[in-house]
Amino acid sequence: MKLSENYENEQKTLEGHVTELRGMIASEQEANVNVDRFLSLVRKYTDIQELTAEIIREFVEKIYVHKAERIDGKRVQRIRIMWNCIGELTLPTSEQEEKTA
Repeated sequence: MKLSENYENEQKTLEGHVTELRGMIASEQEANVNVDRFLSLVRKYTDIQELTAEIIREFVEKIYVHKAERIDGKRVQRIRIMWNCIGELTLPTSEQEEKTA
């Protein structure tokens, strides 16, 4: 009886893990498809001579413009760009690049 109970508890735990892992796999596959779509867009526009509204619409999903601030006497205004297919892309700052070098 005790072994059967332990077995059933282990089965429930493993079934929960399987469900969780399947969700993670589906999420990663969707992200991979989105990256592939974005790369095909990039390849389509490898030699942009002029930035047009059409090109911007294909690449950009949303642009967030934050309130302007004064930092060290200079006017600074942050923007966030949400790209189609890949979302927000955070580029490393020069401080982060120096740490990895």
